[in-house]
Amino acid sequence: MKDILETYFDLIFKVALIVLLFATLFLFAPYTTDFYDTPKFIVLLTFSGLMLTLLTLKYTVQNKITLVRTPLDIPLILFAAVAVISTFLSSSPYVALLGNQTKVYGSLASIVVLVVFYFLLTNNLRTLNGFIFKLLLLGGAALSVLTLLSYFGIKYLPPPFNQAQNFTPTGISFSTTAILAILLPLPLIELLGSRGGEGNTWGELGIFKKIKGAALGLTSNLINSFLLLLFGTTILLTGHLSTWLGGALAVILSLVILRPSLRNFKLVYVVVPLFLVILLTTLTLIPPLGTTAKNPLYDLSRSFPREVQLDFITSWKVSVSAFRDQPFWGSGPSTYLFNFTGYKPIEFNINKFWNIRFDSAFNEYLGVLGTLGGVGLLALLSLALLFISSAAKTLSHPTSHLSLPLAISGLTFFVILAFHSGTLPFYIIGLLVLAAYFVSNLSERGHFETLNRNWGETFLRLARTSVGQSSQETIKVEALPGVLLIVAFGLTLFAFYFAGKFSLADYHHKLALAAVARNDGLAAYQELVAAEQLNPYADSYRTDLAQVNFALANAIALTKGPTQDNPQGSLTDQDRQNIQVLLQQSINEARTATTLSPRSTINWEILATLYRQIAGVAENALVFSLDSFGRAILQDPLNPNLRLNVGGTYYAIRNYDLAIRFFNDAINLKPDYANGYYNLSVALRDKGDLNSAIVAAEKVVSLVDASSSDYQLAQDYLNDLKNRVSPPKPAEPPAATTEGALQNENLPKVVDVGNPPEKIATPSAVKRPNSTPEPSPTP
Repeated sequence: MKDILETYFDLIFKVALIVLLFATLFLFAPYTTDFYDTPKFIVLLTFSGLMLTLLTLKYTVQNKITLVRTPLDIPLILFAAVAVISTFLSSSPYVALLGNQTKVYGSLASIVVLVVFYFLLTNNLRTLNGFIFKLLLLGGAALSVLTLLSYFGIKYLPPPFNQAQNFTPTGISFSTTAILAILLPLPLIELLGSRGGEGNTWGELGIFKKIKGAALGLTSNLINSFLLLLFGTTILLTGHLSTWLGGALAVILSLVILRPSLRNFKLVYVVVPLFLVILLTTLTLIPPLGTTAKNPLYDLSRSFPREVQLDFITSWKVSVSAFRDQPFWGSGPSTYLFNFTGYKPIEFNINKFWNIRFDSAFNEYLGVLGTLGGVGLLALLSLALLFISSAAKTLSHPTSHLSLPLAISGLTFFVILAFHSGTLPFYIIGLLVLAAYFVSNLSERGHFETLNRNWGETFLRLARTSVGQSSQETIKVEALPGVLLIVAFGLTLFAFYFAGKFSLADYHHKLALAAVARNDGLAAYQELVAAEQLNPYADSYRTDLAQVNFALANAIALTKGPTQDNPQGSLTDQDRQNIQVLLQQSINEARTATTLSPRSTINWEILATLYRQIAGVAENALVFSLDSFGRAILQDPLNPNLRLNVGGTYYAIRNYDLAIRFFNDAINLKPDYANGYYNLSVALRDKGDLNSAIVAAEKVVSLVDASSSDYQLAQDYLNDLKNRVSPPKPAEPPAATTEGALQNENLPKVVDVGNPPEKIATPSAVKRPNSTPEPSPTP
C-alpha cells in the first residue's frame, strides 16, 4: 500500500506540476475580469490544495513525516505570518485578504498559497529537477515565439486577444521577459560546461532518447544556442530595464564563473546568438537615414507600448512615509494604491503620468516596506541574503550539474525584484528555481536524518536551520500525521469553497462588464447582483452596481421625462417608483463600498459623483456630494482633479468664492493645469473680476498645445474676455456642467439620502510649495 501510494503520488505530482507550469506560461481566459492572473491563480490554488492533502495522506499511511528543510523556510513562514497580522490590523482588511480591484496577486490569499507552493516543491521535487527544467525551457521557447509574433504584428488569435503589439500569454511583457531572464543560465551553462559536470541533459526527454553520442551533443548544443538567441531577442525587444539588467547579470556571471577558453569550440554556440541579439538590438535603435529610407525594426521599437512604472524617488517617499506611520506591520497586503494616493509628493503632479494611480511600487522591496512594514521587509531581505549566501558557495564549488545555473538564476530573480515589483507568473517560476536549487544540493549530499521525538522537541528541531544548507528529516510523532491530514483537508475544503464562490462571482462580474460594453443595462444589473451575492466583500462590485443602478434610472428619466415638446413627460407611477428604487440602491451600494474599503479614493469619488448627479431629486444631495469629495481628498490630498470637482460643485450652486478657492487649489497643486486655469477664469468672470479672469485665460492659452482644437477655443474665449463680450458656450466651467436628467432643480425630491452631515469634510486651502518635505533616499 505504501509503495503504491508513493508511486502514484510522485506521478500525480509530476503531472500536476507540469500542468501548473504550462498554465503559468500560457493560460488566459475571457471568463474572468482579469484574463491572465486570475486563471493562473486558480490553477495554483488547485495544485497547492490537492498536493497538500495528498502529501499529508501519504504521511498518514507511512506513519511518519519526511520534511526537507531549507534556509528559506523561516523567512517564508515569517513573511506569511506578517501578512496575516498586517491583514487583521489593516483599515481595509477585505482588500488585504482578497486583493484590490480584482487583482489577486499581492493579497494575503496569494502570499499564503505561494508559501505553501514553495514547501510542496522542496518536499517533492527530488529527481524531477532536470526533467522539469527541460520542459520549462521548451515552454519558454514557445512563450518567446508567441510574444515575438505579436511584436511583429502577426495576429494568431481572435479578438480580444493578440490584437496589441505587446500581447503575451503571461499578461504583461515584464512577466514574460523576467521569466526568460531567470531561465537564461540553464542553456548557457550547459553550453559552456559546468564544473560539476554531467554534460548535457536533453537526452532525459523522450523525444531525444533515440539520439546517442556525438549526435546528441550536437543536437543539444544547437537547441541551447537557439534558446539563447530566442530568449535574448525577446528580452531585448520587449523587455524592461529590470529584465535587461537581469539578463545581462545572468550572462556575465555565467561567463565570469566558468571562464571558457577561447579555444573551446562550444564557445561559438554562445558567441553567435549573442552577436545576433546585439545586432538586432542595434538595428532597432538606429533611425532611418534619409527621407526615403525605412527601418521597420526601428518603427516597431518606437511603437511598442512600454509599461509605465512608478519612479524610484516617488516610490521611496511613498513607502518611507507609510513605514513612518505604520512601522511594524505596514498598511496591509494589496494596499499600495492607498499608500500612493495618500503619500505621493506634490512634485509628482508635474510628471507626465500625474493622472495615473499606481498600485505597485518601483520594486518589490519598497512595496513590501509600505504594505508589510519593517518586519515584512526584514523577512524578504533575510530571504534574499540567505539565498545569496548559499549561492556564493555554489558559484565557487558547484555540487551538481544543475546547482550552478540554478544559483545564477536565483540571484537573477532577486536582482530583478530590486528593479521591479513582482508578478504572479514571475513568483511561481522564481520559487520553483529557489526550491529546485536547494533540492539539487540536498540530492547531491544525500543528507538524511530520522528523528523520534515528542511534539516540543520536533518543533525546536525544525526551527533550527543551517545557513546555506538544506536537509531532509524523517519525524515520527504519535498521531501527528493524522492531525496534519485533518487540518490540511479542512483548510483545502475551506479554500476551495470560497475560491469557487469568488471565482463564480468574478465570472458574473466579467459578464456584467460585457453587458455594459454592448449597452445592455438590465443584463449588467442582473449579473452584478449575482456577483455581489456570491462575493459581498468586493468593493468594486458595489461601485459598479451603484453606477449601473444610476444609469438605468437616468435612462428612464431621459426617455420618459419632461422635454420642450412634452413638458409633462410620459412617466408612469411605476416609472417613478423604479427611478426612486434604483437611485436609492445606487447610493446604498456606493456607501457600502466606502465601508468595505474606506481608504479607496475611487470609492469616495464615485459616491460624491452620484450624489451630485441626483441633486435634482434628493434633498441635501449636494451637501453629501461635497462631504464625500472632501473625504476623497483626505485619502488623496494632492490630487488636482478632486479639487477641480469640488470647485465645480460650488460653482453649480453659484458659490463663486469657494469655487475660486478650490480652482486655485487645483492649479497650486499642478501649476501647468490648463483645465484648472480655464475653470478659474470662468468663475472669476462670473464673479465680476474680469481682469483676473483675463490673466487666468492667458495662462490657459500659454499651456494649451497650439496645434490642438482646444487652442482656438481658448484663444476665442480670451478675445471675448478682452472685448468684454459674453463668451460663447460653454457658459460655465466644464467642472460644473449639469447635463444629467436627474440634476434639474425643479424635479420633485423622491430620494431620501438622510440628514446632512453636521460638518462637511472640507480640506484646507493649498499653497503652492516649492517641493514636498518628505524623506529622501540617501546616496
